[in-house]
Amino acid sequence: MIRVAQPLDAEFIRALWLRADNRVFLDPPAEGQIEEAIAGGDLLLWLDAAEPVGFALIVEWLPRVLGLREFAVSRPGPGRPFLEALMTEVFTRRQAHRLGLDCTADNSRALRFFESAGFQREGVWRECWQRPDGDWVDCVFMSMLEREWQTRGPWPPLAAPVRSS
Repeated sequence: MIRVAQPLDAEFIRALWLRADNRVFLDPPAEGQIEEAIAGGDLLLWLDAAEPVGFALIVEWLPRVLGLREFAVSRPGPGRPFLEALMTEVFTRRQAHRLGLDCTADNSRALRFFESAGFQREGVWRECWQRPDGDWVDCVFMSMLEREWQTRGPWPPLAAPVRSS
């Protein structure tokens, strides 16, 4: 279930945002950014059995043009239903015309994930983000338009795990 994050969710969000496996792909939050986004209704939470398992930060770039600034889940599995609910929120309740995002060019898992949801690659920003270790990395910009969201088919099934004999 998706819902707007509340002040009590800030610690979960901060911990997941700063988790070691996320730091290489997520820009660390600025001082007060989480609390400000919660107050503005821009941080969304994904719940599984009433427990938070993911968060997303939505930003308004222009009227009806929104950006998925951050997206993270705590374990494999809830990403697809969370993104589906997030797109429904963005394109229906928030009446967005466009939802954009960027991810690092070396994050092949995220690129496949967003492309499988129907996002289109729009270009590469060369060395657009500096990782905490100081390395500069290219970012791939992607988006989905409202009409694409309305007419897209279902996501392809998840690939079956490969079993060794």
